[in-house]
Amino acid sequence: MSPPAQAIKFSRSDESQTVRFHVKPAPTTGPGEFQLKAIVSAGGQTFDRGFQVIEYPHIRRYHIYDRAETTLKVIDVRMPASLTIGYIMGVGDQVPSAIEQLGAKVEMMDAENLAWGDLSRFDAIVTGVRAYERRADLRANNSRLLEYVFNGGTMIVQYNKFEFNDAQYGPYPARVSANRITDENAPARILAPHDPLFTTPNEIGDAAWKNWVQERGTYFLGEKDSRYHDLLQMEDNFPSNKGEKSGILVEANYGKGRWVYVGLGLWRQLPVGTDGAYQLLANLISLPKAPAAPAKASPSRVKTKR
Repeated sequence: MSPPAQAIKFSRSDESQTVRFHVKPAPTTGPGEFQLKAIVSAGGQTFDRGFQVIEYPHIRRYHIYDRAETTLKVIDVRMPASLTIGYIMGVGDQVPSAIEQLGAKVEMMDAENLAWGDLSRFDAIVTGVRAYERRADLRANNSRLLEYVFNGGTMIVQYNKFEFNDAQYGPYPARVSANRITDENAPARILAPHDPLFTTPNEIGDAAWKNWVQERGTYFLGEKDSRYHDLLQMEDNFPSNKGEKSGILVEANYGKGRWVYVGLGLWRQLPVGTDGAYQLLANLISLPKAPAAPAKASPSRVKTKR
């Protein structure tokens, strides 16, 4: 950690100061979780808690105290060098910061980028959660993104709700459904085990589906043209959601490029440090650097242990 300590001095009661510490794991650090704590020493006393004020007109003021600590996680993820990713934010998520943690450069795309920017400079373009609902500029300029894919680009579309069905935004006809997998431990069946999305640069095996939180995903791609290819199937353990679900992870070749729909809730898994979510994200944005998948591949089953 650099520096090991910071000295601060206040001249009045309402003053605040921000100090920064750079924390970097040693080269020999292996995967795992590590606790990081902050301690302030003043007047011979030490302080290691902070508080959040909760106050509304209809209740008393409350102070919620918590220790000044956080958990750092080291994850084994491989990535190619020098990727530049364009990101179209939707309703809001933390996926861009996760991509930066993987070592790629992220550029947030605004209306000007979408209307007349040079899209060819991006290795991949990612749309944020429910971006087609939130971004009128995305809907208006979607044809430019499809042209980008046709010319060899990679576009990764995170889940959308039914507003995606108001027009044809994919390269071929498709509709978003209400299908979901709510059991975060639901077994995963990989339908294309040799596809680079599951092999390059990270091997997606049994461990990638462990320690997910809340759910696997939602709003999967439903009815779709035969030129879309399902890469993954799952089945809930809940009687009220019987049957295998597809549309979770769907790929289509369009011209020279790839268009991928991601119903998996990576946006929910990344902030909590789910290892497999980072490995899957790394493989998604690395697709432009990956070799083409074999023409024929037999499906295999990959199941988590409960």
